[in-house]
Amino acid sequence: MGKSAWFVPILIVLAQLVQAQSTTPHPRLMLDAATLGALRSRAAANTPQWQQLKSYCDSFIGGTVNYPDQDNYPDTPDIGQGYEGDGYWAPLMSEALCYQTLKSTDPTTAAGYGAKAADIAVKLSMPFPGTHGEDPCTDDGYVMRFFGVGMGILYDWAYDVLTPAQRVQIYTTANAWQTSWEAPGGCSSFAYEHPPLGNYFAGYFHAKTVMALATAGDNIGAAPNAATEWIDWQTTEFNTAPSNPPHIGVQPYYVAHMSGGGWPEGFGNYGPLATLNMSLPAWEVKTATNTDIVNAAAPYAFPIDAADYLMHFTWPSRNYIDDRDTNHSNGDAGAPPPGSADPGMFMQVLGSLRYWSAAHADAFQEYTNEVIAAAGSDADAWEAFLFYDAKGTAAPLATLPLSYFASGPNAVAARSDWTTNASWMSFRAGPYIDNPEAGEEGFDQGSLALVRGGTPLLVNGTGWEVHEPGGDADENRVYNDEYGGFDGSVYSGNRTIYNIFYVRNMNGAAVANSYGQESNTAEDDGVQTRIAAFEDGSSYVYTLATRLEDMYRLDPSQHAQVAAWSREIVYLRPNRLVVHDRTAAGNTTGTNTNDDQFLAFHFPANPAPATAPAGEQRYDVTYAANYAGAMTTVLPANAATTIIGMYPANDGDAGSNPVKVWQVQVRAPNTNATQEWLTVFDLSASASAVATASAITVTSGSAVGSVLATSDANQAILFNSGAAGTTISGSIGYSVPKVATTHFITELPPNSGYSAAATIDGSNHDITVTPGGSLTTSASGVLTFTVSAAGVVGPGDRIFADGFGG
Repeated sequence: MGKSAWFVPILIVLAQLVQAQSTTPHPRLMLDAATLGALRSRAAANTPQWQQLKSYCDSFIGGTVNYPDQDNYPDTPDIGQGYEGDGYWAPLMSEALCYQTLKSTDPTTAAGYGAKAADIAVKLSMPFPGTHGEDPCTDDGYVMRFFGVGMGILYDWAYDVLTPAQRVQIYTTANAWQTSWEAPGGCSSFAYEHPPLGNYFAGYFHAKTVMALATAGDNIGAAPNAATEWIDWQTTEFNTAPSNPPHIGVQPYYVAHMSGGGWPEGFGNYGPLATLNMSLPAWEVKTATNTDIVNAAAPYAFPIDAADYLMHFTWPSRNYIDDRDTNHSNGDAGAPPPGSADPGMFMQVLGSLRYWSAAHADAFQEYTNEVIAAAGSDADAWEAFLFYDAKGTAAPLATLPLSYFASGPNAVAARSDWTTNASWMSFRAGPYIDNPEAGEEGFDQGSLALVRGGTPLLVNGTGWEVHEPGGDADENRVYNDEYGGFDGSVYSGNRTIYNIFYVRNMNGAAVANSYGQESNTAEDDGVQTRIAAFEDGSSYVYTLATRLEDMYRLDPSQHAQVAAWSREIVYLRPNRLVVHDRTAAGNTTGTNTNDDQFLAFHFPANPAPATAPAGEQRYDVTYAANYAGAMTTVLPANAATTIIGMYPANDGDAGSNPVKVWQVQVRAPNTNATQEWLTVFDLSASASAVATASAITVTSGSAVGSVLATSDANQAILFNSGAAGTTISGSIGYSVPKVATTHFITELPPNSGYSAAATIDGSNHDITVTPGGSLTTSASGVLTFTVSAAGVVGPGDRIFADGFGG
């Protein structure tokens, strides 16, 4: 499509937005009449959330608000800026919210809260350079998320207790901060001049929103002023086309890369506040200007999508979120580990859903209630009061689908059911979408994570590694592995801790050049990595990721180290998954005797060898006295395995102590450039319940597969042995044991008819699948059928038009 074809609708939207700036009475940010009315009713009812907030507000009355250059961490009742402004954050939101809640019913008490809010506003908006002022370039502009947003919120919520001189100070300083952030090549250019995704940009985006809207009508001097900032917000920050520098705008970029929700920097540190900073602006624009950007012709769906993502990518136990990407150790063995569910984030997302009357709001209420019950309620008091009504209408989670595809980040989650003991998988395979200059997204495209309830089997190593004890030291090891200088050692700069395919050129025990994945993007690098297929067939979930090779570093001669990799997964509810990998290392026309190629999988405990059929290896994993499940290598036959405690002693580093992550490396028994792998994972609750996985004997057709044998019935899964993205042509013949079996064949032509026949041959069924017949493949080309022990063929799952089976 040509530029002009899609740019015209954006121009129309911009014209509508530009006309929408308002100078409605304060407060105009979020606290409209309906919201204030609800909050005041909760206060009158003296709900627990109001009691908590009022007590917190009261705790600072009589204390001193320190300037940014004074003691950052004073004891209550005094307030300091804390870490780059976070110490101001909860007090400023709380005092201003207490003021707005009580000012019409208890003006005397409210006055104390208003005065405290005004005091914070004055202190954090001191000019720079000048006495006491904070440098907006502190930590490349990190401080904007607290100082900048705080200036805008306080200007609005505490407006009528600020003097005219104080208002001038606030918006003058706010203007200067925005100018600093947007300066070409300036201290914040690494975030501003790149894709609008990252915790730095999120803080700036929210700050610009509230500054422009809150100060409108007053901030009318020479540019920059409220009017010019508002126009810039609309025409540059929110709706800018890819061809219009300095960067693509939020709305088009989030449609392309964030549809379905999530946060590519992880939820162990940056995700909760970044989700708030990219969600609340939509709410604030609506209350200040009556412009709905969530339900617009070109919608901004992130505030709504965030809820679906959180429900589907939080563990079944409800107390831990899929811990990909950056997780910072908290250094406190008594605190919840990094990646634990943040109740305040769930409350904020629930508040947004309620404001927008969004679908699934009642289900998300129930989910939030369960997260609070499982993880505790350590949310800030202002979040609990503003966003969360404990008596809100809830709906059963069983009304939700059991799987989810977030098309923007190319992430899939699936589970057996919505109980807290369910089996669950998480899978991601797409381009790098975070700001590459920030480096907070992981290098794990194609990686799988598996959990049953709260017991992990296959972990995201970077998240699990930073748990206590020794979290700080292991965080440094993770950082060195991901970003350390390449020095020939394995664990410096090679990104070795992901559940992916690796190819490395070795010179003895040293690495000849850096390997692993890198921050390749669709826009800059032409990356075509994606989830190419996804469907839920009721008893199974199928997904296929292609072009994973696009995410890998090239060698020093700019040749591919990973020439091809696709990963195909069939999840058989409730507990079993078969993973099919097709890989090519380096030159796909020759052998790679100098290259070490292997699949890596990471576990939370040392895997124990168990009995497996000839040519295969099975490992059982028990974590925290709970059986977690098993992994069985099926293909290639006679694969070799190596188990390494991450991180081992390396390059002068004594290594992790204790070890918290174990890596199993699976290698083919030959050095062929191309390989085909089948790996089976079983999340059953006991070792005896784990299915015996064996390779299927294929007699005709381009297929490979595995049969999973249990005491009551078997499952046979076959995959295309040809190139990813092609389909199996012609008939397929194979042999399986003569017991009742459900069969699954992937990568057949979609929506096509087939027939299946079973012939008894001693203790086996000889199966023939032929094009043409009453059995129909799904829209993703999956064929399912059953064969009884007597050899009678029956239909398998049926797929509804929405992609979900029944």
